[in-house]
Amino acid sequence: MNGVLERETAIVTVIGQEGMPENLIGQKKVIAFNGEVKSGDMKLPWLEEQVAALIRGNAANLRFQIEKFFNLEKPEQSVTVMIDPYLPPRQLIILGGGHIAVPVASIALLLDYQVTVVDDRPEYISADRFPGVHRRICCSFHDIEKVLSFGPECSVLIVTRGHKHDLDCLRTLIKYPVAYLGMIGSRRKIEMARQQLIQEGIESEKLARVYMPVGLDIGAETPAEIAVSIAAEMIKVYRGGSANSLKTGGTGKIAHPNDTEMPSSADIEVIQNAVKACREGLPAAVATIVRTAGSTPRKAGAKMLIFREGRIIGTIGGGCGESEVRLEAFNVIDDLKPRVHKISLNADIAASEGMVCGGTMEVFIEPVSTFSGILTGGEE
Repeated sequence: MNGVLERETAIVTVIGQEGMPENLIGQKKVIAFNGEVKSGDMKLPWLEEQVAALIRGNAANLRFQIEKFFNLEKPEQSVTVMIDPYLPPRQLIILGGGHIAVPVASIALLLDYQVTVVDDRPEYISADRFPGVHRRICCSFHDIEKVLSFGPECSVLIVTRGHKHDLDCLRTLIKYPVAYLGMIGSRRKIEMARQQLIQEGIESEKLARVYMPVGLDIGAETPAEIAVSIAAEMIKVYRGGSANSLKTGGTGKIAHPNDTEMPSSADIEVIQNAVKACREGLPAAVATIVRTAGSTPRKAGAKMLIFREGRIIGTIGGGCGESEVRLEAFNVIDDLKPRVHKISLNADIAASEGMVCGGTMEVFIEPVSTFSGILTGGEE
């Protein structure tokens, strides 16, 4: 991919401008989370500096966002950009291959995690037991640091066959800044473990960040139900939900600017194929939702790739709205001019298609040729 989708980088695309002497729409830069500029044809030093500073300052919580920047020396000049971050794939490491791990792995695969299962018993990590997982590792739980890396993209679930192994794993993992760390156990055993680890010198603040007993209280009893409760807690932590019933009317969700989505594997596939189409000179366009209002099937950050012959990769929600974007994409492919297209999904149209949405979406549609700048480093 020529570094286009390196881990912890963001693709920055110009989608709007005011007072500028030349047309910049569609120009791009790839900027690392540490602020280092990688490549691209967006050549405005003042803009590049401001965007790099924003990305560097928000690296820990960077999401898809739309931002407007002003030229401090010429305030009448402004540029609006789409910042599209690409994080490492979400990882779930399950320590223990027992009866809880099997349904957890299945659900995690549906949630777009790369799943790794570790056990010291080879028969408990067979391909038949865990089809589709990324890795199956047979080793002692004392050796997990030798075979695995634990970083901010990782969620870790401790469900080994015994309390001693659980504690050994927790001692190892407590020092790592993982996204989620959960350990199974009854409340009595968890409290005993907590007191033991505090006596060993582990800070209570670190233990407070561990989800133990693991899972949300949904009355789960069977392994499958327990797996659902664990997966629900992981989603809650990842998305910032409250876990309150939607029936009560309030989600309690942490507000994110522009109500955005984190990039899914399908969205990343769109960019990968767009770059490939650009390199091969194929006529195609990328549609990205940049703003939404009201109820819409997908939020800002969702992507779709439309080829001239009609083939589509990805989705921005389906229905008449997606069909309208598809038709507009053909115009963009023909005239090679990026544009923002607004779609109204009124309640009547949504209901006729069996949907429960009724909002508006603004979609930035660009020909794949705009990716040439980050392929060539901005050189002609």
